[in-house]
Amino acid sequence: MKKLLVTLAVLIFGATCANAEFLGGFIYNGMTTPGGGYTTAAATKQGTATCKNVLFIVSVGDCSVRTAMKNGGIRTLAGYDVKRENIIGFQTITVKAWGN
Repeated sequence: MKKLLVTLAVLIFGATCANAEFLGGFIYNGMTTPGGGYTTAAATKQGTATCKNVLFIVSVGDCSVRTAMKNGGIRTLAGYDVKRENIIGFQTITVKAWGN
């Protein structure tokens, strides 16, 4: 029974770590990852969108690329990045988009 519980714990931990949302660390994580849509065009506008998560239980906010574009008045997306900051289970995700 003990071996079964240990095996299940390892599988659950491995499945959780495979998701990029949870990479980093539970105590502290200050990671910026590339989003997409990168072009060589010069970007003149920038917008951000933020959402928050408490202990991976409750999440609030809208951190979509579309909201970041709307907040920055962007019509043509040149690119975006996603910043995840986690301090002891209190996570903030910020999407920064830029374009024209």
